[in-house]
Amino acid sequence: MIVRKKIEEIEFGLLNSKRIRKMSASRIYTSKTYDEDGYPVEGGLMDPRLGVIDPGIRCKTCGGRLGECQGHFGHVELTRPVVHVGYAKEIYNILRVTCRVCGKLLLTEEQMMQSREQGLEPKTID
Repeated sequence: MIVRKKIEEIEFGLLNSKRIRKMSASRIYTSKTYDEDGYPVEGGLMDPRLGVIDPGIRCKTCGGRLGECQGHFGHVELTRPVVHVGYAKEIYNILRVTCRVCGKLLLTEEQMMQSREQGLEPKTID
């Protein structure tokens, strides 16, 4: 039996660093992929905790083989904050309408209503 429901809302957001670390199967700290014997390097780009690409190896996170394991997230600790190029324009637009002293939005009520009509509901962080 198929249950059909109407989707009323979908929300996308960014993960914070704490959540990323919690979801991560491995911290990636080296660009090395394989050792001298041809095996994936732990902490490398092909870390066996991220999944498998070789039929003879099991995933070190879930134990699945090739075709059973869907793969797992890893993370890289950056030394400085980096703006994702896909969000740069949006960040610029938000900063343009934000007070640099108090952080409040510098929009008129009319502009706020237009944003709401476009489905852009501003959320505040207190």
